[in-house]
Amino acid sequence: MNYKERIAALKAFKKTVSSGETTDNVSSISSDVEGWTGNAKGKFDDYIEKVQKDCSTIAGRKATFLTSIDSIISNIQAQFDSEYNSSSYILSTTYDSEDASKNRSMKISAIDNLSVDESVKSALKEKL
Repeated sequence: MNYKERIAALKAFKKTVSSGETTDNVSSISSDVEGWTGNAKGKFDDYIEKVQKDCSTIAGRKATFLTSIDSIISNIQAQFDSEYNSSSYILSTTYDSEDASKNRSMKISAIDNLSVDESVKSALKEKL
């Protein structure tokens, strides 16, 4: 899987994870029930408190997870950019000033011989 395929896969994964609703909609729920007294009230209070904490934790974890995916995508993009930029000199190099077709073929050959990711090679070839 090349850099661009990895980025596309991670973006699709992030979209899937993001599309599921994981929001903290219970933080404002009250455990007050009119006319309810006794031990059951205390147990219900504890239950509501636990649900509120769990929802808050889950919502926070999802946000952190999505941020981590963004960071991975950024790192892969930076690696792509670095390889592209360090190899882009080939685009302006003249291998044969007399024959444009041969010059282009030699550039393609030079790109093919680079030790870079296939998506970088493809991007360089698109610029020819």
